[in-house]
Amino acid sequence: MLQYKSQPTFFLLCLSVLVIHSVAVCQQLSLKVAGDETAGYHVDIYNEGHLLVTNTEEFSLQLFNNDLSTTANFPQWKGQSWKGTAKQITLSRDAYIKEFDANLSVSVTYQVLNDTIVKKTIDLMQPSMPGMLYILQQTARPAETPKRYTTFEYDSFPGGFVHEMFPSAGFVTPDNMVVGFLTDAGYKNQYTRNTRRRFSGRGGGFVGMRRLPDVNLFSVANLTERSANNNYIRQTFGELYNLDAGSATILKAPAAYQKEGNAEVQNQDGLISITGHAGGRAGIEFIAPLKDQQVYTMSFSCKGNTPLALKLFRVKNGVKTIELEDGVKYIDNFPAVENEWTLFKGSILVPYIENDSVAMFIGTQSGKECTLQIKDLQFAEQQPQREPYNILPLGEKVTKTTYIFVEPWKSHQQFMIASQSRLAEAKGFKGSQMEKMLYANFNMLTWITDVNDFTPFNVPNMNYAPDMYNRDSYFSTVASYNKELNLSIWEQWGKTQTVKGGIGTIITPLMGSVEAKDNEATIEWLIWAMMNKRRFGVTLPQDKIKKAVDYVLNEFDSTGDGICRSHFPLSQVDVIDYNPKTDRLGVNQGMLAIALRTIKELGFNVTETHIQKAEKAYRDFYDVKRKHILFDRNFPDIISLTDLEPEFFSLWLFNRPMLTDEMVKNQLDLIPVLNKVANSPHPELGTTAPICVRVTKDAKGFAYLSGDYQPFEKFGEENYSDGKNDGFYYNGGSWFRAEYCAYVVGLKHGWKKALPLMENRVWAEIYLNPKWPFSKEFIPTKWTTTDSWWPSTKGLCWNVFILMADEVAGLRTPVMDPDYKKLKAK
Repeated sequence: MLQYKSQPTFFLLCLSVLVIHSVAVCQQLSLKVAGDETAGYHVDIYNEGHLLVTNTEEFSLQLFNNDLSTTANFPQWKGQSWKGTAKQITLSRDAYIKEFDANLSVSVTYQVLNDTIVKKTIDLMQPSMPGMLYILQQTARPAETPKRYTTFEYDSFPGGFVHEMFPSAGFVTPDNMVVGFLTDAGYKNQYTRNTRRRFSGRGGGFVGMRRLPDVNLFSVANLTERSANNNYIRQTFGELYNLDAGSATILKAPAAYQKEGNAEVQNQDGLISITGHAGGRAGIEFIAPLKDQQVYTMSFSCKGNTPLALKLFRVKNGVKTIELEDGVKYIDNFPAVENEWTLFKGSILVPYIENDSVAMFIGTQSGKECTLQIKDLQFAEQQPQREPYNILPLGEKVTKTTYIFVEPWKSHQQFMIASQSRLAEAKGFKGSQMEKMLYANFNMLTWITDVNDFTPFNVPNMNYAPDMYNRDSYFSTVASYNKELNLSIWEQWGKTQTVKGGIGTIITPLMGSVEAKDNEATIEWLIWAMMNKRRFGVTLPQDKIKKAVDYVLNEFDSTGDGICRSHFPLSQVDVIDYNPKTDRLGVNQGMLAIALRTIKELGFNVTETHIQKAEKAYRDFYDVKRKHILFDRNFPDIISLTDLEPEFFSLWLFNRPMLTDEMVKNQLDLIPVLNKVANSPHPELGTTAPICVRVTKDAKGFAYLSGDYQPFEKFGEENYSDGKNDGFYYNGGSWFRAEYCAYVVGLKHGWKKALPLMENRVWAEIYLNPKWPFSKEFIPTKWTTTDSWWPSTKGLCWNVFILMADEVAGLRTPVMDPDYKKLKAK
């Protein structure tokens, strides 16, 4: 068996930038009970004896029966009794609800976790009804008028609901302390941050939902309220907007528009007729009557011989900028029928967008000769009916957990970093700053599936919502020792299993998906099963496991020769498919070897000889002359970091290498490391490396993909031929998870640059774009200004997998995960 070298201890010390650290703040948080037995008790929060946060009540509660015919309100809940100290206080009250002939027990506990963080939990329990619906709202009030309010995305927030990539809001005190408010994960606090669903067939994009949950999950006092000295930060749980109830104000449709593209446009009494010609998009564009902090419905009917495209863009100072993220999204091919009107109707939630205008394009992007008609275009401003959806079941305790952190205000960038780091710390997580930030991001992207389905649901980022992708949720969830999450989400994927045994690749709320194909999804589901068995000692559903095993063997190793053949890449670089199946991809061969060893551990009859045959075939993709693994035998000059992913799996899962030291070192030596920055940990080295690039023999040593050397066929020809996307996405984008894991492989094989480049890549994720100190889908390796970075990449969840990479590297241990400690305690 191949051997890898253990690393000297001093190598680990080189990563001192990554080890655990805490905020050095000279402060002392404390709690104090206010009120009396007659008026009721509430808790105030102090810092060094100075009152920071006070409340007129601990929360308000609205209760409903299931048909909403009866309601009961507790507008200002306070404790009837209390116990505790300056570091932990519990308030309690038992109440009789005459409207329901029911009892309700409530306790509220504040706990000072450290010098920076206070944890607040609200426990509700009713033993009287089969179920109650409820809306719970807690309002925190600054003891002094704040200098300003801040949120995760905005340094100064004017007020209203906060719908951003990471739920966090705070206020800055007169003495320059920031008091921030956070929430536990959605699957724990029973909320979802989803605002949209797919159309049938997935090709039409996203449309805004008619029942919008948790719009007011976080909200801040607006300017009018502040002028009346009504300052607050509020969290609301269990509330949805029903846009088909309540009322709506019909807005005047814009009369002025401009023609876009090569088209003739006629507008007769509201019937818009578009005749498009070849070459680019064709339609109309106008300023839509949409403003900040509102919810709208947009509707129209269309017919024609081309799919309809609908786009909304923010317009700042007359210049069109980024696409509006919420509700309508990626509508490139809404199906139109030539002789029949098709209705489009969807909500548009407009969060705070800095008072920008919103431009709307409607037409076609087919680039072909076509006709399209649109009628009854209408915008309505909604005053929706607010309804409950959280459930208080019979005899079961329900808990809401929130956190308050206090520290000196430094900058908005540091508030974003603190929001992530303090949440991880509050949950008992230990690790480096980057590990904390990624763990927090993972929690904030794991919510409930839907208002009628409280099973956990993990999305890659807000741009990908509402969809849970198999690969993304696997890498995200398996990085945690959380038993509930690992088993629940793994079981959800098991329910997507097809008759042939394959596991689906996507689950999307409020719409179906039939996508299950011979990519790596089923292999990863089996690896996940093996990990669940190892970690939690669970008994696996053998019928499903066997079907998945048979599927993998039949799809990838049907001839039994240990050579992988597939229609798809078995890695994230999945922008191409192959018909017939191909055996020319290096990563596919490595993943088959991992699959076979996994299947053997799961108890199935796979011989060691057969596994080693597959491993040798993976090694055979190493080209001795070129000194790297062949990404694609038909394009031997292409090199990719993903080709080391099977090697990482082997080291992580089985503590054994498949590649030699020479292979790994030579592979990594040929990967260019770009974006050198003077204040990075190692300025002599670059901070980001392309996931996929062409090796050249000139002085530069590499080239981005081009039309004349293109492994991605039509996709690559359309996107990577003219140089405009050099350094972006799979044409040289730097993907943190893949890059970091490849460096860990290098570390285990004795590659000396591994640790410095791991440090640099962590630094780049936080600081290369100083306005975006958070996880990203990818970082461009070629760019002029950070304004060109894709907003859709913000907050990618699967980068939390570096927790496993750091375990392999020896930089962290399982006990640093709070859920691991809970497992051992049991």
